[in-house]
Amino acid sequence: MLHVLATLPASALSALLTLDVLLLIAALILAIVHLRALPLRFLGLAPSPLAPSRLAAAELILAGVFAFGGGIVFQLVAIQVGQRWFPAPADGEFGLYHVAAGAAFQLGLLAGLGHAWFWHLRPSRRLGASAAPEPAQTSPRLPWSRVLRGGFFTFLGALLVVGPVAMGWQAVLKALGIDAPPQDLITLFTETGDLVPLALMIFLAVVIAPVTEEWVFRIGLFRWLRTRVSRSAALFLPSILFAMIHGNLAVLMPLAALAVVLSLGYEHYGHPAVPILAHAFFNLNTVALLLAGFPA
Repeated sequence: MLHVLATLPASALSALLTLDVLLLIAALILAIVHLRALPLRFLGLAPSPLAPSRLAAAELILAGVFAFGGGIVFQLVAIQVGQRWFPAPADGEFGLYHVAAGAAFQLGLLAGLGHAWFWHLRPSRRLGASAAPEPAQTSPRLPWSRVLRGGFFTFLGALLVVGPVAMGWQAVLKALGIDAPPQDLITLFTETGDLVPLALMIFLAVVIAPVTEEWVFRIGLFRWLRTRVSRSAALFLPSILFAMIHGNLAVLMPLAALAVVLSLGYEHYGHPAVPILAHAFFNLNTVALLLAGFPA
């Protein structure tokens, strides 16, 4: 079957690489302009509009159990349905079966979080009908232009950090003699010949995954930890967990670095849409490079 990648123009990779170079230059300029503030932001000494999470530890654990429980249950159901209705191709190529399994886990995370919130964690559910409501701790009312700018600037920071970390991590793995295969996501984008699972995977990577993963790891876990544990634990524990759920050693440290940048962007702007947008921009850039033929 003709692969979708073969239908793309040969100039697409050059155009995207040029764009990425320009984005990296912009990111470098932005980092230089804010050079004195960056250490303070990293150490948690800079002011932040992000309100502390008001969840108790037991409630955070409950939300995590529902989220990951939902992800596992949804994925198991998708696997059973997929084996019957759209099994994996016999030639080993990635297809609709793999997309369904990945999408089910993400949707299960979101469904589990939704269930935990509406049935257990809402103020009316936590306090009872007769109790006085807690003072609201909402996201700052930023204009959408600033939210978009915050998401884009955070994405630029991720580009500047993740690339060098990825190269260093690959050098470490090579020095240790560890052969780490690429992510299934990368294999799908570079080897699939079916347009339908490819389009669904793009939607999953650019729209669904940023929403679910940011709600779990940044808006949920990082926000809760940042006022309760040491700065290093608040930054790196959610980041390592975020990287580990992707289940691939080759991208463990690059994804952890991405997560740290997303956490800092969320903390700086205080709005949940900022890390979601930055995550979506990052995934879109990665997908575009893969589809244009950039080597994995």
